[in-house]
Amino acid sequence: MKNEFCTYLDHSPVLFFKWSNDQNWPILHVSENIKEFLGYDADTFLKGNLAYQDIIHPDDIQQITKEMKYHIEALSPVFTHTPYRLIKADNEPVWVEDKTFVNRNLYGEIDYFFGYITDISKLKLAEEERLKYLHSIENSNKELIRTINNLQAYKNVLDETNIVSMSDLEGNITYCNDAFLQTSGYTKDEIMGQPHNILRHPDTPKRVFQNMWETIQNKKIWKGFLKNRRKDGSAFYVNVTIAPLLDEDKNIEKYISVRHNITDLIQKSDELKLQAITDPLTQLGNRFKLLLDKDKLGAPCLAIFDIANFNEINDFYGYFIGDKLIQELGANLAKLGDESYGFYRMYADQFAVLGDQSVHEAFEETMRKWHLYLRQTPLHVGDEEVHVNLMCVLSFESPELLLTTADLTKNHAKMTHLDFCVYHKNIELAKEYERNIYWQKRLKIALENDAIVPYFQPIMNTKTRVIEKYEALVRMVSADEVVSPFQFLEISKKTNQYSQITQTMIEKSFALFTHSSLKCSINLTVEDIKNRYTMDFLWNALERYQMQGKVILEIVESEGIENFKGMEPFLERMKHYDCHLSIDDFGTGYSNFNYLIKLQAHTIKIDGSMIKEITNPNSGASDVVKAIVMFAKARGMKTIAEFVASEAIFDTICALGIDYAQGYYIAPPLPKEKLTL
Repeated sequence: MKNEFCTYLDHSPVLFFKWSNDQNWPILHVSENIKEFLGYDADTFLKGNLAYQDIIHPDDIQQITKEMKYHIEALSPVFTHTPYRLIKADNEPVWVEDKTFVNRNLYGEIDYFFGYITDISKLKLAEEERLKYLHSIENSNKELIRTINNLQAYKNVLDETNIVSMSDLEGNITYCNDAFLQTSGYTKDEIMGQPHNILRHPDTPKRVFQNMWETIQNKKIWKGFLKNRRKDGSAFYVNVTIAPLLDEDKNIEKYISVRHNITDLIQKSDELKLQAITDPLTQLGNRFKLLLDKDKLGAPCLAIFDIANFNEINDFYGYFIGDKLIQELGANLAKLGDESYGFYRMYADQFAVLGDQSVHEAFEETMRKWHLYLRQTPLHVGDEEVHVNLMCVLSFESPELLLTTADLTKNHAKMTHLDFCVYHKNIELAKEYERNIYWQKRLKIALENDAIVPYFQPIMNTKTRVIEKYEALVRMVSADEVVSPFQFLEISKKTNQYSQITQTMIEKSFALFTHSSLKCSINLTVEDIKNRYTMDFLWNALERYQMQGKVILEIVESEGIENFKGMEPFLERMKHYDCHLSIDDFGTGYSNFNYLIKLQAHTIKIDGSMIKEITNPNSGASDVVKAIVMFAKARGMKTIAEFVASEAIFDTICALGIDYAQGYYIAPPLPKEKLTL
């Protein structure tokens, strides 16, 4: 039976918790009034279905964790958290005040925490209402300042930092401060009585001033940016606020204009914009400027000039001389054309010319002449002449395809050893481009419509004949087909969609296996491991779905993995989350036994090309597989045979001592609806 104190706790106006100092802070005791307080049953926590961390608002968890860490390290016996939010059973947030007590044993180690939580939502609401009220008062004060009749009390403050003037109802200047005179270049005698439009710059549209007069004559404040003109004709820019000053009868008496000189800011902004579209070495436009300019043309024509083997010039002469040669080549190119052409440096050794000509033959003829001239004109290193091998490719496609088709043509020219080439539909690479575009669009639609899904292929223990784990395999599904990753996975790496696919596979697979005792295998590539966002997503998902100890991370062992310096931190994080490492496609291509030992993999998945041939006595596959199995057993690693397609193959791998089998003989990849977890 509960004692009287527990009964009191269960009916008190505050909520009592007792929790352990373990991951996610599991609840050891909670008062019964949690049902009234948050809508949860106490048993939900006591049975471990929910931990305290699970009900903390996601935006507040970092703050709470940080405060807990601080007070634990400071040996605080009791502390009060900054107010934070808990999520009720109906998903509504509630603001709470949390006072926590730390219970330590004789050795100073934390046994558990206990504390009480008070609902302060009404206090929070009251505070928000108070702030709104103060804000309302503040806004009222601003309105009062705007409509005040006498500006004399504020004159000294305004004069220090602003350009101030007043005018009558017709806009004639009746007052101006020293900053106005200094900025405009007029004397007081010259400016007094003149209309304000004496400062009007012809670049400013008339509709701007029409809108200004309509606004202030309607007793409203007008704000905007104006380009003005000084007495000497030069321009200056101001941020302007013009307000009507009203008399006691609320009639307009005069107008006040307060300006802030932003000329330096505008000029610096223009300089930054210029820098953003200018190549600093050649002072030609850069790739970004080309992207902007091509969309402005009706009939764009693009030529790309590419220096062959420029890295050899850098290696021979050094980067300083290489830069000088690039500058000279850029200058030689730019002097060939007039303002009707745009000149750009795209990359280190690549230049571009953009024209707007409906007659393609004329542009092509001009580029051929320029190409010949640049090839025949030597560059200079001191007294030494350097001739560069220059390739030129052209494209006359639409603006959205212009650069892509030019790049395809450049690759085609390199492969076919052409020094001048014009894009045409029959270029073989164009077919690949069209295919890439097709699958990129399909993949984009699939990702948007949640049509990228995992299928799961079972992996059987060859001794017990029991399914112990599943490999998640990506598929694209539609109403009438299931698309193999062979069609889109490699393309996704070129179109920056690959990481989204990996994260989708992780999310959906973990969500399915979170309540299963079976293990789930996820495929990762070196691109995934190098992608910080994908790795952060993986570690976060492991925690969210409590998948520690149930995940196998399957990677292809390659030179890319071995040479990747970030592999060691990745392996440490794997160990932290109790993930198993499986090496995929082992036995063909690049297979490094020494590095495999360093990886400390749990499982080796033998390449399917050898498993397919394992029953063929003339293939030699059986001997290779035997060696892999012996190596794995000596290192305490398990082995998996994939592509087990027949009973004969299954019997052979069992005889060789392979631990697990995967393939169509066991079962094909299955949608989640057909799994028995």
